[in-house]
Amino acid sequence: MKQRKFQCADCQHAWELTYGTGRPAGCPECGSRNIHRADEDRGYARRGGGGRGPCRGPAGPGSARGRQSQ
Repeated sequence: MKQRKFQCADCQHAWELTYGTGRPAGCPECGSRNIHRADEDRGYARRGGGGRGPCRGPAGPGSARGRQSQ
């Protein structure tokens, strides 16, 4: 079965859970609630901007990106 990877931001403990089991309430190692999905499990590297990826839509003349290139 496919696994989800989590990591504790406090103690750095990483673990996996099977899909469909729900989000863990806390870290099984230290009990912290400061947990998140591991970066490699999200399908992108952390880079800010909400994780949208490199393509954020067209850069036409009316868009902010289109105005920058003029």
